Amino acid sequence: MSLSEPSVEEHTIEAPVPKKRGRPKKVITKADVKEIPKKPEIICDQRSYLDGKDFDFKWLDSLAKQYGFDKFEYLHKFRSWRCYKEDRHLDWISVNDLSLINGGKRLVEILLKHQEVSPKKAVIQYHWRRA
Repeated sequence: MSLSEPSVEEHTIEAPVPKKRGRPKKVITKADVKEIPKKPEIICDQRSYLDGKDFDFKWLDSLAKQYGFDKFEYLHKFRSWRCYKEDRHLDWISVNDLSLINGGKRLVEILLKHQEVSPKKAVIQYHWRRA
């Protein structure tokens, strides 16, 4: 090598990498976090019976989302669901009413009916039940 030509090692000097300047990280607070709606608790001893009648358990999820219910308990002798919010019974809904609300047909014949909730106290609003 001649003295006038620099060596390869002299050309590959690394310059310090500057720090990235961007937006600082956002601190997440409780107000920023949206509450993920929990799936309602479903208490049902007759699941196979309802599956045989084409009952869709997703209907209960949409009802819980719409009215804020957190628990459903199925009573087979009434063919109806007890709807709870914060461990307090608020309303009843039969499997037939739930099917009709979701565009279905009557699923079963109900011989023994539960006592109707007063329309003034009812939580679930049917278009056929007026106050």
